[in-house]
Amino acid sequence: MSSTTNRPAVERMHPPDLLWKYVVNPVMRTLLRSPASGVVDKHLALLHYQGRRSGEPYAVPVGYHDIAGRPTVLTNSGWRVNFRGGHPFRTTLAGEPVSAIGVLEEDPDVIADVYAGLIDELGWNKAGQRLGIKINVDRAPTHDELVTAVEAEGLSLLYLDGQDTNA
Repeated sequence: MSSTTNRPAVERMHPPDLLWKYVVNPVMRTLLRSPASGVVDKHLALLHYQGRRSGEPYAVPVGYHDIAGRPTVLTNSGWRVNFRGGHPFRTTLAGEPVSAIGVLEEDPDVIADVYAGLIDELGWNKAGQRLGIKINVDRAPTHDELVTAVEAEGLSLLYLDGQDTNA
């Protein structure tokens, strides 16, 4: 814990659910489906999949990062559990249509390592907004602080290429 704020060193930033549901996601879905999609960040995509239990189709706007050559979504959203054990999806990445198996990574040490690498790459003082986290300490968080955040906030990784992460 940070001694000055009594807050965890790292926590997930998340705007109110109603804002996401009725404003952000609908606007992003429309934009990412349109010819104007090139206007938005090159690290945004529309992830299409069917719910495992419901069979309902979903289209979720996601931000993704290149992690060791693999497109990867960092999320704690509830829809992520559809990808446990692998689940098919469709999207467009870098202008190319992709159909593959998304694989959910939930190992806290692996996730903490990925966050640490991205924080180092982006700079701890700028990483928060890009990664959807709030860093409440005046330095890069330690591995243990990141593991605590992963466990407390449900942070996980979704690999969008379906490669075996144990290979």
